Amino acid sequence: MQLEMGFNPPDDVGILSGRPWQPHFEVDGELLDLTRRKVPLDFSPSDHLIRILAGRGFTDTGDIENFFFPSLDQLHDPFLLQEMDIAVDRMMKAVAMGERVAIHGDFDVDGITGCALLCETLEAVRVDGSQVRLEPGFIPDRATDGYGVAERMVRQWASEGVTLLVTVDTGAAAAKEIDLACSLGMDVIVLDHHIFEERPNAVALINPRRDGATYPNDELCGVAVAFKFAQALQQNNPACLPAGFLDSVLDLVALGLVADQMAIVGENRILVKNGLKRFNDRSRIRVGLAALLAVAGLDRGFPVTTSDFAYQLAPRINACGRIGRVMSALELLLTKDEGTARELAAEADRTNTRRKEQDILLKGEALEMALPYVQRGDCGLVLESKAWHKGIIGIGAARLVEQYQLPVILISVEGHEARGSARSVPHVDVKSAMDRCSGYLLRHGGHAQAAGMTLRTRDISDFREEFLKVLREMPHTGPVPEGYDLDLCMDELCAQDVARLVSEMEHLEPFGAGNRKPIFRCNNLQLLRQPTPLSGGAHLRFAFRGPAIANTDETPALSREFVSFGSGDAWRRMLAHEKLSAKGVLDRRWDVLFQVGRSTFRPRHGQYDPVQQLLVDIKPAESS
Repeated sequence: MQLEMGFNPPDDVGILSGRPWQPHFEVDGELLDLTRRKVPLDFSPSDHLIRILAGRGFTDTGDIENFFFPSLDQLHDPFLLQEMDIAVDRMMKAVAMGERVAIHGDFDVDGITGCALLCETLEAVRVDGSQVRLEPGFIPDRATDGYGVAERMVRQWASEGVTLLVTVDTGAAAAKEIDLACSLGMDVIVLDHHIFEERPNAVALINPRRDGATYPNDELCGVAVAFKFAQALQQNNPACLPAGFLDSVLDLVALGLVADQMAIVGENRILVKNGLKRFNDRSRIRVGLAALLAVAGLDRGFPVTTSDFAYQLAPRINACGRIGRVMSALELLLTKDEGTARELAAEADRTNTRRKEQDILLKGEALEMALPYVQRGDCGLVLESKAWHKGIIGIGAARLVEQYQLPVILISVEGHEARGSARSVPHVDVKSAMDRCSGYLLRHGGHAQAAGMTLRTRDISDFREEFLKVLREMPHTGPVPEGYDLDLCMDELCAQDVARLVSEMEHLEPFGAGNRKPIFRCNNLQLLRQPTPLSGGAHLRFAFRGPAIANTDETPALSREFVSFGSGDAWRRMLAHEKLSAKGVLDRRWDVLFQVGRSTFRPRHGQYDPVQQLLVDIKPAESS
């Protein structure tokens, strides 16, 4: 775990991650040769690429072919999802009868993109010239509506004559609100992926994670379930949607899948890779997303990647749902007007700046509050404050999980009621732990790694004790290892070798959960100088000594420095704890984990370097 001064770190863990290091699956020579013969690329791939591919389980000819050339033809039949046939029949009836239909999304990227996709689908669908009368899409306000389906909108839609409500990324746990909708004369179709205890009284519930589900991909998020619904509508009646419609919404699906941290493998890889094609085709990208790329500085000619989704686009959209005007994010995705798009993108950017400022304050306060509990060895953290905005506590909880490698719940207190957001480490199911504390909760829901809750302020202390008791009773496997793919001797490579490696690794994209960007290990390096602080010390730049490459005038790979984001605090804590002098740092040998990738930074002065070397973790060399 990452630790504050005064707390002894465990032995043999990375300084930056607080985790032990562990190599991925070893690939022997026979498997290497066998896999190489099956790779359908138009160049001779290096051993590095083949080892990573085989190490991740791609050794079958069909799997390898689908991995490198994912096609929409490989998508699963949407009717394999339970109750999809019922949902399609009900929607086709609504279209044929010209019923009034409402769409209810959720206030994160998944729920907003899902709502946008359904809006475009139901605006486009036709049956013999008939179409639904569609209400404007609705995203609940986190502050006023809270989690789940908004009761006020159910009543409003009923009064306006809505007869069919479709929820996306929400609704599976909204039994009470859906009962209300039914009592007011509405049918409800639920498109969701969240776990629920009691099936709501919906006419159709499409959820790949429901009990008894047999659909081959349980890693669909809300917008992906909405896409499968659109796919099913067209499969049922090919003429009901315009040609090319499904392809036109893949940008929304890709963004939602990455933002919701779903596994980018199998069917999801197909959806994300094809969605990225739309992002990178300036003739087809929707104007709202083009404007968002511009305010994020991603319109400079470099390919848009899943990393851009996760760290640039999703935070700006999420900020609108957390502390801003949430409907502005939906309007941004749906607008066809470039001027409006620029205004809405600028609003999202300003909101995200405010969100980052609040994040910094919250993290500082939470770290200080957490220290006594970490020092006494608590197996989890439950922290509360009246000053924390409920819209950013999830981000703060995630930051503390990274820092301490413990399950974390941060709670925003508002009078007699409090809202909590939980994040966890891979080996602890925080949703299951909360289930066992449900007697103290008014409502809760989520996943094994992320969940939300509402409780009475007076119950926070008792909930904390019960939650920690449950965690102590749950099986633990210790800190989750930081995995790496290959050992790579950087002192034997030239800069051009690394550039070629970057080009090869791009064939493994898109990266994300389930298909992480490769991590390499290099041992026994010596620092050339003290790490250089960046951005006020938040980040560091590392330079290592490297020998000249024999019999060549090539530039050594180690002549290129390594950037390490968010590492400043951890490095300074290590120096203070070990009382390590500047000379001691330079005399010591170090093992490092790192990634290589394409650099998108163009300096105003000097030569552009197409490669970025990113230092992931560092620790004293095992040989020293």
